[in-house]
Amino acid sequence: MKEYIPKIQEIARKLLEDNKVDVVLGFRKGTIPMMNEPFLAKSVSDVDQLYWDSNCGINLANYLHKRQEKVAVIAKGCDTRNIVTHIIENQIKREQLYIIGVPCKGMIDKRQISAMFEGKEIEEVDEDGENIIIKGNGFSETVPRTEVLQDNCSICIHHNPVIYDELVGELVKEPEDVDRYDDIQAIEEMSPEERYQYFKDL
Repeated sequence: MKEYIPKIQEIARKLLEDNKVDVVLGFRKGTIPMMNEPFLAKSVSDVDQLYWDSNCGINLANYLHKRQEKVAVIAKGCDTRNIVTHIIENQIKREQLYIIGVPCKGMIDKRQISAMFEGKEIEEVDEDGENIIIKGNGFSETVPRTEVLQDNCSICIHHNPVIYDELVGELVKEPEDVDRYDDIQAIEEMSPEERYQYFKDL
């Protein structure tokens, strides 16, 4: 999803230059692999730090609570659903927001990837289309994105923003025939002893 970065920066720069918003809420690349961090671009000079890839899982709607200024927020599908709730609950006014919508292909699971390379130091995680590339000292491995998605992303049916003012890319195809309750079914099929152990180990 790094292909969205130029468009994100272009939109943010224009909004700040035209004084249509006071700040742009998004992400910047973290100093640790798979750990991007929320970032508030307050001026045009900050825009080049705005970043997007498969490690932008934090829900930025959580940073909109009771803000007073005009905010542009870079939001994927799940973020926008929470933004709608914030608006309904009067946590922020719709007219305060400029929603930069990001069609999402799913965020990757840092813990799962770290477990795959237990004992090895991961120095870089990159992406190429539908593949995730993990690199470290003496190794480089490519895995399909679908194999390392966060659990909630693997069953998500709202990849596209449900509300937006501008999109950074074309809408993606929403998944079909997703069983969102297969984990519950697996628990129901456990014996009482297995179920007890399952919840004890959580």
